[in-house]
Amino acid sequence: MSAIPIPIRKMSDQERKDAELLAKFEVHKDFSKIFFDGYLLLNSERTIIKFNQAFCAKVNFDVKAIVLKKNPSAEDVFEWPMVNESQTVLDVIMKSTDATRIDELLLIKKENEQGYQVILGSYPFFNQQGEFLGVCLLMRNVTAEVGITHKYTKADHERSTDPLTGLYIRRFFEARIDEALAKAKELNQPPAVGILMFDLDKFKSINDTYGHQAGDFVLVETAKLLLSVSRKTDIVGRYGGEEILAAVFGGTAEGCCIVAEKFRVAIEQHEYIFEGKRIPVSTSVGVTMITDFNDTRDLAVARADKCLYAAKANGRNVVYCHFGETEKRVTPEGMGGRPDLGAAGFGH
Repeated sequence: MSAIPIPIRKMSDQERKDAELLAKFEVHKDFSKIFFDGYLLLNSERTIIKFNQAFCAKVNFDVKAIVLKKNPSAEDVFEWPMVNESQTVLDVIMKSTDATRIDELLLIKKENEQGYQVILGSYPFFNQQGEFLGVCLLMRNVTAEVGITHKYTKADHERSTDPLTGLYIRRFFEARIDEALAKAKELNQPPAVGILMFDLDKFKSINDTYGHQAGDFVLVETAKLLLSVSRKTDIVGRYGGEEILAAVFGGTAEGCCIVAEKFRVAIEQHEYIFEGKRIPVSTSVGVTMITDFNDTRDLAVARADKCLYAAKANGRNVVYCHFGETEKRVTPEGMGGRPDLGAAGFGH
């Protein structure tokens, strides 16, 4: 008796694409196991085909809720903000052919309408024929950092800010860093806090040449400028005199350097006009990061200060960084060769 052949079901075009997408993603499976950020792998139809425990933890989402829905789409899970009348943020991400990063994105979980402030990174996948297969979304929940800032700015604004510049005072600034470090330790996640120290170059000569009112004007203008180009999750404070400190939460070394250079360029290119006279202003910047539980805020500030001193000793109007070795000048080559400093990489 001859065997009855068992028909082999032919894979659909979407199933084929999903298999290719998973194969491409699996190349990075060992690396993905150590992601502290949550990730979602979406196919070209926006269906969630893979995710990690960190994603569920970051947005307080039950694994069973995803499994039971049987291939939910990203739009089943979140309400995505509109970019314009016809496109959501997700629409833009799914159409992009490049890696994309979005700061300060508010996602609303449809299950309970709870909002999460996130930093979102995306990476698209294509096959050899150029077909779009899907995208990996990396999600970092920064709700706590934003909440801390909002809590204090609403309740204690006058006591926590410098009356001249409107920047946070030193005590407030230091307390926020300590809170972030304590939170990282509580979650057993290595901290990622960038410390940027700015000092306006030859500020004394500005006072001597144009007067102390002009000096105050320069400080106020600089504060406005830094606040306008920083994120809501960053903390910018007046550390003393013309020294300004910025804390960048959830960043990378490269990202912090890019942020510092962006700030430096913004100050250099800004027109400081006081009583009809243009005042040339530039800044030197020192950058470091806290990435270890044994590191402290005081040690990091001291490293940033040494970098600042190196920047001023080597011509001023430059950025110097320290990430575990010694003070080094920041160059585009040292930031992954990125010539475009208008936007930070993932990490800012």
